[in-house]
Amino acid sequence: MNHTPLSDYILVLLQYGSVSKAAEKLGISQPALSVHIKKIESQLGIQIFDRSQKPLKLTESGRIYAAYLKRSLELEKEFRQRLSDFSELKTGNLAIGGPSFFNISYLPETIAAYTKQFPGVHLEVVDGKMPEIIEKALKDEIDLFLSPSWQQDDRFHYERILSERIFVCIPASWPINERLKEHRVPASLILSKNNEKISSWECQHCIDFQLLREEPFVLLKEDQHIGNIMGCLFERYDFQPERFILAEQTITSYALTMAGAGISLITESVIQRGHVKEYPAFYITEPDLCRREMYVAYPKQRYLSQASKAFIALLKSKL
Repeated sequence: MNHTPLSDYILVLLQYGSVSKAAEKLGISQPALSVHIKKIESQLGIQIFDRSQKPLKLTESGRIYAAYLKRSLELEKEFRQRLSDFSELKTGNLAIGGPSFFNISYLPETIAAYTKQFPGVHLEVVDGKMPEIIEKALKDEIDLFLSPSWQQDDRFHYERILSERIFVCIPASWPINERLKEHRVPASLILSKNNEKISSWECQHCIDFQLLREEPFVLLKEDQHIGNIMGCLFERYDFQPERFILAEQTITSYALTMAGAGISLITESVIQRGHVKEYPAFYITEPDLCRREMYVAYPKQRYLSQASKAFIALLKSKL
């Protein structure tokens, strides 16, 4: 049932759409790759690629071949997963994906416990932007991935793993903290994970976000969940910051706040698992906006292995 090495050449060429790029990835010469492709075409009696197109495009018969090739690989993976299930997770493979910030925030403790409990299961953690992660999951390159509730895709099942607050972070040395001192959330309270006490604080000490309009901010792009929430806060309070820094990653925005560069938003998980000795000033504003539901997702049409089920259960227990 194993696919031949020759079919691997087709898959890589499909991925890169270029003989030169595919040959580089495979570590062979372009002429050698061309010979392999022609050999497959000769065996099948069809032309797989339209070589007049750049990047290479599949012919009609090539599309049929590629579709069946991918299906055979999916069946092979499912077959191996089912065999692994019978082995009581003594063997197997599991790939988990997500944006690097999510992987850092939510996975380490679970992965450490999982590898201890199931040492025979090989784990792979894949970092990437959410569109890339979704594409890899659809291609069966990832079994599970982490996702917020925002912009979910109906091709996947989503299981909620936690709900957490998002705090406003202000550099600890800024004078505005004196004005807001009665509302400042003690870092020790967040670290305690005492949800009842934090909820009580939330009811009594929300700050007016309007008070921050003259301050510098550290922003994320609005196609990111935290960046979108910040944008919603600006819209609700009808202002845009005159001074700001644009960052790529949430963890970078938090580090910039710690260094005194500007105001940012951060989740409970980062505060609780960040293992830092010093903290910025934390505040709560607009609880209906500043909250995040986190999910673990997997394709609807794929078999969910026991290795995946065990990981999801452990992830829920750890978070």
